Amino acid sequence: MKNSSGIRFIGLSFIGAVLFFLPVYQGMIPVVLLINTIKLCLGELLPLVAVISCTALAVELAAARIFKIPVMEEYFKGERIRCLFWLLSAVIVLLKAFGSTLPFLVHPNIGGTILNLGSTVFITIAAAGCLVIFIIQSGIVEFVSVLMEPVMQPMFRLPGEAAVNILSSFVSSASVGVYFTERYYLRKRYTTRQACTVVTSFSVVSVGYIGIIASVSGIGDMYGELLVGSFFLVLLMGMIMVRIPPLCRMADCYIDGSEKFCGTKRLGWRCRLTAAWEAGVQKAGSFTGKAFFQNLFQALTFAQRIVGVMIPTVLFVLILVYYTPLFTWLGYPLIPVLQLLGIPDAALAAPSVLIGIVEVSLPGILIGGSAAAQQTRFFVALLSIVQIIFFSEAGNAIMGSKIPLNAGKLIVIYLVRTAIALPLVSLVTHIIY
Repeated sequence: MKNSSGIRFIGLSFIGAVLFFLPVYQGMIPVVLLINTIKLCLGELLPLVAVISCTALAVELAAARIFKIPVMEEYFKGERIRCLFWLLSAVIVLLKAFGSTLPFLVHPNIGGTILNLGSTVFITIAAAGCLVIFIIQSGIVEFVSVLMEPVMQPMFRLPGEAAVNILSSFVSSASVGVYFTERYYLRKRYTTRQACTVVTSFSVVSVGYIGIIASVSGIGDMYGELLVGSFFLVLLMGMIMVRIPPLCRMADCYIDGSEKFCGTKRLGWRCRLTAAWEAGVQKAGSFTGKAFFQNLFQALTFAQRIVGVMIPTVLFVLILVYYTPLFTWLGYPLIPVLQLLGIPDAALAAPSVLIGIVEVSLPGILIGGSAAAQQTRFFVALLSIVQIIFFSEAGNAIMGSKIPLNAGKLIVIYLVRTAIALPLVSLVTHIIY
């Protein structure tokens, strides 16, 4: 019986590791390859995914609030503010789908972006989320958790399972990292402070998307340096952020208000390896067909809710970007700061410093279309990656989750991260150049 349980643990963990961590084709892991294949197969029909998702969510909301259908009422229980976002998202996607001539919906960088972006996020979360059970219930997280606890606790004040959580973003996407975190937060594996730390410090874009950022920034040949620099700085900044406000002041208790369990054991590595094996084998026993389909449903509903919040939010911020000089004005005070840090073409880089909160690729797009020096392009690209929070995906995924972080808190954390990142990123830039 023990042998069969061990084989089950090894087999499920191997599948999970291959799906989420092993590049199998042109540097892509199977989950990313699946997502890209689905998008390729949909082709010009891709925008319909967001239209159907948001419209269905509005219909479900009407069934709960107007027709008082019990199942739907339970589904939307406790939701108030986000319901307005979900209704607004349905209005926006339907206006766009039926060819509205509203200026901001006709604009190629606004109306031409939101449906594709929403559809991509939905597919990413749904595809990765339905397969994430091979990580969260295969036993691999419990195995790594026990092994990594002596490292994760003193460095990041996080439990050992956060090690897998952190890697999940780098190899898949920021929203998948948020999904991982929410699952463990709801299961009382993370306290509120720990969940907030993970999603705001480690929900970084994937290694594949870092390549896109390098390309649009005009430094495609510096992809390796950008990848290593971002990985190093994300870990370093994670160690800093968890020790300073606002994260250090957040409640260090579980979602139900119960106190944090402090049961760390000091074990020798042989005993720790045995304990890790036993924990992994025990968890693998919970992997069932029923659990798989429950996880699939959770992934689909999570994706639907996130897209419903994302579309109106991104639309509003993109209108600010393209119809107002707000971000240019916000960049003016940063010019002397960048000059002090020794960044060439500071005036060209300044507007890109804060615009990354909208979409992580926007700073690269702006600087890539300028005459800025390569050193400046690298600085902007690296900064945009380590700022972590961007509302087109990670920010909205966080707000769409049960983790208690609203837009105001995310903006504060983003600004704190930016202030810390500026000298660190400039230092790495000067070392490389």
